[in-house]
Amino acid sequence: MVYSMPGFVESSIILQDIIMILMEICLILELILLIFRIMSLVGKKKILVSAAELFFSFLFMTGLLNDHRCSMGDKRYRPLFYLFPADIMLVLVIFLAVYLIRALCRELKEYRNVLSPWSVYEAVNNVSCGVCISDPLGRIILCNIKMQELSRVLIGNCLQNYHTLHSVLKADSVKKPVRKLSSDSNVFYFPDGSVWLFQEYQLKEASFTGYIQTVAVDVSEIYHNSEEIRRNNEKLKFLNRKLEEMYEKIGDEIREQETLSMKMKIHDSFGRSLLSIRRILEKKEEPENMEKQLEALKQLVYILTGTTVKNEEEQYKDTEKQAEELGISVQIRGSYPENSIYRLLTDKAIRECVTNCARHAHGSIVYVNMKENREGYQIQITNDGEPPVKNAKEGGGLSALRKAVEAEQGSMKTFFEPAFYLFLNFPLKS
Repeated sequence: MVYSMPGFVESSIILQDIIMILMEICLILELILLIFRIMSLVGKKKILVSAAELFFSFLFMTGLLNDHRCSMGDKRYRPLFYLFPADIMLVLVIFLAVYLIRALCRELKEYRNVLSPWSVYEAVNNVSCGVCISDPLGRIILCNIKMQELSRVLIGNCLQNYHTLHSVLKADSVKKPVRKLSSDSNVFYFPDGSVWLFQEYQLKEASFTGYIQTVAVDVSEIYHNSEEIRRNNEKLKFLNRKLEEMYEKIGDEIREQETLSMKMKIHDSFGRSLLSIRRILEKKEEPENMEKQLEALKQLVYILTGTTVKNEEEQYKDTEKQAEELGISVQIRGSYPENSIYRLLTDKAIRECVTNCARHAHGSIVYVNMKENREGYQIQITNDGEPPVKNAKEGGGLSALRKAVEAEQGSMKTFFEPAFYLFLNFPLKS
């Protein structure tokens, strides 16, 4: 007895339904494969093969529907696969489905490993910065999602023409709620607190002459950190000013205390010397003590008048001697003023500049230039030391000198940049 496999028409309705369902799945898979290959631009050969497979599968599915209706008793249809065994047809359809699934998986794997226009577009959309490329006519060639979001806030609608965005970027101000932080740079503060820097580049490739690439970079962290640093610097400047004022007050208080102590000592010495001279005059003490007391009074007078020697010439030599002891050479051009008070104030100025040169400038030479003309005397003092620190001010010694000069109708000017200069002007008078 020979067993023959029934054809599709003679097979059971369940088997026919299974074959047609699998064939419908194959048609769907072939359509997906064809669309995927078209979008991936894999090549004309593969696209034509997929189209042919889809076409023949569609014809085969049409024949199955025809035989199925014939097996249901519809006399208008004649069987096409009468002699084709249904079991072999089922196996072929299963093999076709497996082939299509493997082909899709292979195409997906190649798509992930091969760079295509769609992968480039997807990569550009996934970057955190905004990207826009326009042609010489201003038409948008490529614009990612982030640039569209920023454009909606910046210009009020979607970006459709590059010239619209360019006009907003180059404007001195923009409409609220966006705020342009500087008219010199394309940095914008957005309502959500983010800060974006827009930059424009001309593409340098010969085939892209006239094309412009616009990039928006998120600089929020840099901006907020710089603002925090600026606020901290302002606080530090305020504290430095307070400290400088405190140090000046401390210095003034110390000088006042030292001056008061010196005045008390001088007062006591004066008192003792005067009492001793009185007792000598009243012949209650030996007369030979008179010379000793007079010498003590002379020294006190020298201290009160700001001198340490008996005459002016020795006073100036003593100034140069004290400067040499500090390692400072005083180079004087011109001659001292004839007025004794002016000469004394000039000497005090030289002494103060020598002290400051040794203490602050760490120099070795103090230059003094003295001139006399119809208007009066001009004295200029400087040094070869280090330039003063930024925002330097007059200390207690220079301030006291200024008061003494102005008390004699003179004027005093100090400059700390680019180097230290002291100018004294005295009017002509006898």
